[in-house]
Formats: sequence, structure tokens, C-alpha cells
Amino acid sequence: MEVSGLIKKRALWWVIGSLGAVGIAIALLSMLLVFALLGVLISSSDSSSMEEIPVPDNQAFDIPAPLLPIYIQAENGNASWARLAAIHKVATNFGAEQAKRIDTIGGLGFPRMLWEAYKLDGDVDGKIDPDNPVDAIFSLANYFRLNTLDTDAALEAWFLNPNDASLVRVKEAEYAAMLIMPRNWLWPVIGYTSLSSPYGTRIDPVTGETGVFHDGIDIPAPRGTPVVAAQNGTVVQVSKSSNGYGNLIRLQHNGGIQSFYAHLSGIGVRLSQRVLRGEVIGWVGSTGKSTGPHLHFGMSQNGQSVNPQSYWNDQTEGE
Repeated sequence: MEVSGLIKKRALWWVIGSLGAVGIAIALLSMLLVFALLGVLISSSDSSSMEEIPVPDNQAFDIPAPLLPIYIQAENGNASWARLAAIHKVATNFGAEQAKRIDTIGGLGFPRMLWEAYKLDGDVDGKIDPDNPVDAIFSLANYFRLNTLDTDAALEAWFLNPNDASLVRVKEAEYAAMLIMPRNWLWPVIGYTSLSSPYGTRIDPVTGETGVFHDGIDIPAPRGTPVVAAQNGTVVQVSKSSNGYGNLIRLQHNGGIQSFYAHLSGIGVRLSQRVLRGEVIGWVGSTGKSTGPHLHFGMSQNGQSVNPQSYWNDQTEGE
């Protein structure tokens, strides 16, 4: 655990101890009131009179949101992002559990001897720290990149347990199936690939008007599902509204390409912020002109609207 994390934890317990029983009761009551007020505000700003869009009940994607873009950035020809993540899932449940091997270092469970041989300064901050997830993930990728064994043999050498290696392969396949990323573009709602409305002309679901142009695709998912950046980019628009697109984020990418994410329940980025592919930028909602929780995802190139599905080589067609 980082020193700052320890300091914060100790400070929290000091505050709790100084409050006493009565103080704690008052604090808990205040928190309940705050949560109740937040619930009222959310329901009033993110609601729909017509919950018509069916929301699929899919398997949860359990990779911690802050780690996903790091895995994606670190992958190489010998180790996919999914394998890197699956190793840490099996080894320590992403740092939440004690490592299965006793000879490990760092929260993600890097075997000590392998750390000394393959450690890497992943975030280029001048320090190589096994408790820094960026260094740990890039060092794991470096292990597979430089190891003279084939990738499966290297995996088994990491765990020294064939059963754990088998669990990694299963989890790796699950992760890869839940995340669509051909041509280096990432599907913006991980694990939810069905469409409630495709790109092009349609009947307006609210007004019933025919021949209305729909400038994106609608991806239904439960309210609060994380929305991730489809590609590295810069936030060029952040808009909060109860009309039209509702809460909206627009990103600028290389090549004159923009992507936008609408009807969000919450926004997690600020204007001019640089974001990485796979970074959580907001959450699925039903704000604005919407008939249920979904992400309206659109793209344009040089100012002209394009079908977003073309960036995934038609892998989602027909879904």
C-alpha cells in the first residue's frame, strides 16, 4: 500500500475514534440524508417517462476501471491485454487478495526473482515500484515479451501451478469475448454489444415521426454502467442538459475523427482533458430525449457523420 494511502487510513480511524458513539451516530444519519438527497437529484435529472429500451442482463466485467487502459497500453505480441488482466485476476484478484505464491512482491503478486529480471518503469517517472500498478503491469508484459519460453510455458512458469495457468486461460477468453477492439478501436460499453437502434433513418421512438436520421447507434445497458473512451483523445465538449442528447461528452481523435457519448447519467471528465482508450469517461443513463437507459454513440470524420459500426469491421452487425 502506498504511504499516502496508509496516512489517509490512519487519519480516518483517528477521526472515527475522536467522534465517539454519539458523533458517529450523527455522522451516519447525515450520510443517510445526503444519499437520499442524491437519489432524488439523480432520479429527477436521469429519468424517462417511457422505459421501452430492453436492457440485457450480461456478465459483469470485473477488471477495475483504472487498470483497464493500462492493460490495453501494455499489451504486446506475446501477451494480450486480456492475458495480462487474467493473470492478475487469478493471482491476487487485482490486489484484493493475498498472492497465491509466497515469493511475490507488490500488491499484484509479482514473483520476486522475475521482478528483478523483468522490472520496467512503466510510467517513466524515474522509479520502478512493484506497488505501482503501471510499473507492475508493464513489467508483466515485459516478462512475456523478453521470455525465451513460448507464451504458455511462460504462463506456467509464472504460477508454478498448472491449475492456475488453466484458470488464467479461461478468464482470458472471457475478457476477450466481452471487449471488442479490432483496428484498435474499443467498443464503448464493455460487455454490452446488442443494439436497440442502428445508424441511419428510423421512426423516432418518442414522437413516432418516420424517416428521422439517427446519427449514431444505441447500446442498451443498465443505468450506471461505465462508458469508456473508444480511442485515445482529447475532451472537446462536455455538456449537461435535460433535452436532446442529455449529458454529453465529445472526444477529438487523430485523423479528424470525433466520437461522442450521449444520454449519460454522469460525466467523469473535464474539458481539454487527455484520455486513454479504455478510460472510464462517464456512465450509461437516460438523460435528455431518451426512452430508457442506453448509450447513444456517434462518430464523425472531418465534420461528416459516419456509421460507428464501420470502425469495428462489422463485427457487431446483426446483433
